Amino acid sequence: MSMMICGLFLLNVLLCVLSSADTNLSRNLRNYRESSEDDMKIENIMTTLLGICIHDNPDQTIKQLRKDIQTILKNIGIYKEVVKLNKQLRSEISWIVDESKEPRERKRIIDLLKQDVKGTCAATKYKDCTEMKQKMYQKKENGVYKIYPDGEKSVQAYCDMSTDGGGWTVIQKRFDGSVDFNRNWLECENGFGNVDGEFWFGNHYVHTLTASGKYELRINMVDKNNNKKYAVYQSFSIGNAASKYKLSVGDYSGNAVDKLKKHNGQMFSAKDQDNDKWAKNCASHFQGPWWYYVCDDANLNKPFGKMFWDGTLSRSVMMIRKI
Repeated sequence: MSMMICGLFLLNVLLCVLSSADTNLSRNLRNYRESSEDDMKIENIMTTLLGICIHDNPDQTIKQLRKDIQTILKNIGIYKEVVKLNKQLRSEISWIVDESKEPRERKRIIDLLKQDVKGTCAATKYKDCTEMKQKMYQKKENGVYKIYPDGEKSVQAYCDMSTDGGGWTVIQKRFDGSVDFNRNWLECENGFGNVDGEFWFGNHYVHTLTASGKYELRINMVDKNNNKKYAVYQSFSIGNAASKYKLSVGDYSGNAVDKLKKHNGQMFSAKDQDNDKWAKNCASHFQGPWWYYVCDDANLNKPFGKMFWDGTLSRSVMMIRKI
């Protein structure tokens, strides 16, 4: 009997040892598998990062690649800080969940937290390209961006970030005749065309911006002989719809001659709304909406090939910047 009990005891010990060995083996295999997966992830990230450096600069030398990697290492601290902060955030949220035992209280706290985070992490709403240029950390290139002229509703705008220091919101562009500019009042009010090509930004948006502060206007133009000229007005605004988007412009400089002088104080006209001082409709007659008087000294919205400013033009860009 004693021998039987001793045998059973030894068998149990052996089973425990085997069970422990099996557990350790499973744990080691799991750790190895997780380690291998982490190694694969690290290799994939390394390949991606170095691939970006090489892909974006196929003529890159080994010295330049070394410099790029050094830059990545120099900046990686901020990403490590994010990981640390995420770990801290997870710990704090865990505390809230553990301490808020009552379900309704927990839900109310979490809902308030979500609402607060929406206000914290919401994308910055830039009023115009000037504000974007001034406040964005990264340097921005010329191109189409989303802006918020009234602080709430967004609109696509083309930003010139290079001319004379950049920060210009383009309000008109013509260069190939792909867009018909002989539009009605409502179209001119809301804007038309392709913001990445030829377009009119929209009188409503121009008024909203220029009513919010002091703006300057710059007009770049190319004549039919490929001569480049420009005109700058350090005072520029247009009124609201009730004023018929009345033009206020002054303080001229440039090499293109001041051709908006007679247009200053004039209301905007379109083919379906005549606000000029002529007996007929200048916008309808000349097939282009503009700030006419009787009728114009300059007009950048006439049919392509007929735009003029002290001579016929082949290209024009109108852009504004907050001073």
